[in-house]
Amino acid sequence: PPIGPPCQRQPEQARSRRSRAHRRSGTRAARRAMDAPVPTAMRRRNVAAPDPPPRKAPTGDFVSNFKSLDVYPKTLSEFKEKTSSGGLISVVAVSTIFLLVVSQLAAYFRTHTVDHLSVDSERERAIRINLNISFPALPCKGIGLVTMDVAGEQQIDVIHNMAKTSLDPDSGRPLGAPSVTEVVNLRTLGLMREDRPDCGKCYTNELLQQQFVSTVTREVEDIKLRGQALKPGFGATCCNTCDDVRAAYQRVRLVTQEGGRAEVPDWKTHPLCAHDAELIDPGALETMREGCNVVGHLMVNKVAGNIHVAPGRAFASQQGNLVHEFKPFTMAHFNTSHTIHQLSFGPHYPSQLNPLDGVTKRTAGGSALYQYYIKVVPTTYKPLRGEPLVTSQYSVTEAERPVAEGTGARGAEFVLPGVFFIYDISPVKVTYTVTRQPLSAFLTSLAAIVGGVFVVAGMIDAAVYNMDKVAHKKDGGQLGL
Repeated sequence: PPIGPPCQRQPEQARSRRSRAHRRSGTRAARRAMDAPVPTAMRRRNVAAPDPPPRKAPTGDFVSNFKSLDVYPKTLSEFKEKTSSGGLISVVAVSTIFLLVVSQLAAYFRTHTVDHLSVDSERERAIRINLNISFPALPCKGIGLVTMDVAGEQQIDVIHNMAKTSLDPDSGRPLGAPSVTEVVNLRTLGLMREDRPDCGKCYTNELLQQQFVSTVTREVEDIKLRGQALKPGFGATCCNTCDDVRAAYQRVRLVTQEGGRAEVPDWKTHPLCAHDAELIDPGALETMREGCNVVGHLMVNKVAGNIHVAPGRAFASQQGNLVHEFKPFTMAHFNTSHTIHQLSFGPHYPSQLNPLDGVTKRTAGGSALYQYYIKVVPTTYKPLRGEPLVTSQYSVTEAERPVAEGTGARGAEFVLPGVFFIYDISPVKVTYTVTRQPLSAFLTSLAAIVGGVFVVAGMIDAAVYNMDKVAHKKDGGQLGL
């Protein structure tokens, strides 16, 4: 309620009533002006409607949501402080990252070989033996390469895929081109029978050949008339090998009349036995001053066996034994000094090590028996790209026995000079697999290097900065680092 005497309140109340009346009259006049008709001479202008207020873009909320997830808040450049210690630590950190990245790149491009042992389950497979050996004091005519295995297979005087080269005994240089012993072509020499194109003649003399055929035919008919059984090979009249020639000469003894005297034909004169005649007389090699290099390869069964070079002509007996036949000679003069340039089993693979490559054995005087006991391990090499390579590796132990004067005499121990490679097959197979670091591991290492170095560098920089700050606060000065 108003405060004061009544004489003062009345004028104020009157002024309030006049003000309210004036407002009411103004309102009524405005309403009448709005209801009054618009003159025809005036036109209403088309006023454009005001633009609606801009609506907030939905992407703004989306971006602001991502901003709330930022774990790396940014600091204004005005609030960043650079120090000389921080610069030194940054240079060291970047250099460390560079060196570690280079080392990781080298490790990524470097390959690693992983080996795995397993039982060899392959049962039927031939093994290739690569051989390159030189005999500085043994002529090529006296070298006959022989292989045999526990399965009973024998390869006598191997000539296929093998080449021999005569060497100078002093310098070891080749005396000529490599020679390959070829199979004698009887058709070219005119030693094939006309009635049987697949049958070779046993005698180079045509008269003796006719006598030989007629004699054998007559003996076979007599045996049949008596009702007896023919021995295997008794009626054979074909000679396609030196063994056939020797058997024919031993079965039928023919005599020739040349120069007024009777002579018995010698099987060594037949072209099929020319090489065997050289092998059977090792004593004749003493007058030949030359060496020999034998190089090539041969296929053998995947069973235990041996390869050897020994004096004489080798052949299989009726009991299945391997026999070396030669004329008596001084065995101590059969010089078996040798150098093994290569001996491997199967194809070559990277980082392969052959223990016998480059091995040289020399006998100061006389001859010796060299025995190499080889354990062959089947091996599979799986490269980074390409097909797996099936091969073999081996380990070796060796033994040597000198051949003294009088060896083979009555009461003396017999030692056959030569070089023997005695091999056995291991039941364990080795698999080498070449691998490389995966790309995911390489990228993970790079991320760990960069992040780890920066974190450690930041910790060192913070520690150095705080220690410098504390030290300067104690001194009451400004930061220097």
